[in-house]
Amino acid sequence: MSDYETKKETEVEVEEAKSDVEEGVEDAGEAVEDASDKVQAGAKAVAKKIVDPDKDLGSEYEKEKLNEKMD
Repeated sequence: MSDYETKKETEVEVEEAKSDVEEGVEDAGEAVEDASDKVQAGAKAVAKKIVDPDKDLGSEYEKEKLNEKMD
């Protein structure tokens, strides 16, 4: 393989690696946002449960989780 071919192959590999890293960062950002939404929904559900002990925590969590996703 010539130096030119090696250089071109390396450039392609670098571009593919950059693309993979960008995709990984985007995925990580989405995961952090999703985790944040879940924590906020859980906190709101617990607060409602404290105010009204008869409320079902699971139901309140699901409602709040939907609200967080819509925001």
